[in-house]
Amino acid sequence: MSTPDAHPVLACVRSVRAALVDVADLDPTFMPTRDKAAALLAIGEALAAANALQARLLASAHELALDAGTRDVAAWLASTAHADHGSLRRTMELGRRLEAAPIVSAAFAEGRIDAQKADIILRTLEELPEETPRSLRDQAEAELVRRAPDFSPKALARLARHLEAVVDPDGADAAEGRALLREERSAWDKTSLRITPRFDGTARINGVIPEEAAHRLRTYLEAYTQPRKLEGEVVRTDQRMGRAFCDLVERIDPAGLPRHGGDTTTVMITVPLDDLRAELGTAAIGGLDSEGRLSAAEARRLACTADIIPAVLGSRSQILDLGRTQRLFSPAQRKALRTRFTTCQVEGCDVPSTWCDAHHEDPWSSGGRTDLRNALLVCGHHHRRLHDSRYSSTRSVDQVIVRLRR
Repeated sequence: MSTPDAHPVLACVRSVRAALVDVADLDPTFMPTRDKAAALLAIGEALAAANALQARLLASAHELALDAGTRDVAAWLASTAHADHGSLRRTMELGRRLEAAPIVSAAFAEGRIDAQKADIILRTLEELPEETPRSLRDQAEAELVRRAPDFSPKALARLARHLEAVVDPDGADAAEGRALLREERSAWDKTSLRITPRFDGTARINGVIPEEAAHRLRTYLEAYTQPRKLEGEVVRTDQRMGRAFCDLVERIDPAGLPRHGGDTTTVMITVPLDDLRAELGTAAIGGLDSEGRLSAAEARRLACTADIIPAVLGSRSQILDLGRTQRLFSPAQRKALRTRFTTCQVEGCDVPSTWCDAHHEDPWSSGGRTDLRNALLVCGHHHRRLHDSRYSSTRSVDQVIVRLRR
């Protein structure tokens, strides 16, 4: 309930929330189809208008940060509401940018465009050359806002690339060249990457990189995903790309990376010996006090490659092994395996041997020897299966049969 002297903005926000709560228990399943369509469109407009109001409030509430002693109002709100500071800061910056674009701001506030389209238009206007006449800039802003409701974000961005051609058709060819040159010059300044833990064993990666670099990354990942056999799994394209990215990271040669503190760049996996040998147990990425955790089974799989160094601890946490070379199959041994097998040794898998890992059939952690008689050549997908206690494996001559335990 709003108090009688509440500011109209606060009163509006409270009434909107109350109205939404009032219909929260209603089942929309049996709404007429026409009403469902209208409601979905109206929700999009309402969310856009709410986002616009939040952006404007964040941009104008700097006194909250002063009172609380926080870096900015986004930090205050993130702390108070236990929300993500990064996303709130981006919303705050959007609100500040809207001050220089009244037509965009009005369309956003009315729900005619959403935050993504507002950002595209603002970014386009901000990248115009300084010498662009004010009248031409205003014309461009009005034209993009007018067209935005009829375009997807991708199509709007494409239109924005040809902005000068939109407002000056006679100079279309030269305008496209100038637009591309501006894009290329500013791409590096825009490049960013955020890795945020999701506290469920995964992390979210959000980034902006130059289109040319993105094309190379996509090409590399598609090379990893193309020949894979997933044994009947239903895997989305984005899942295949994500798994390929993990494989690509695991195969980066530390010898080619910058040195840290005079030493080569390495990843340390710390695991007690008893846990390494057990079906269940945990390991730490880094020291034992590290917050990064993984299962002992995954630590055993990573221990098969020279790029990950396991620090194996005894009962008193003394280091018993620090990636001793006899633990790892040598390059010569892996080459010998590839001369014998052209693909992964798991039955029915045709991933090329050049993409495969050397795996101890009798686990090294249980005393298995690092020799060719104890070696299997398996792809990353099946390497994970071999270290997964839910699966069993049997050897049949030169092939391995992997099955889910029943």
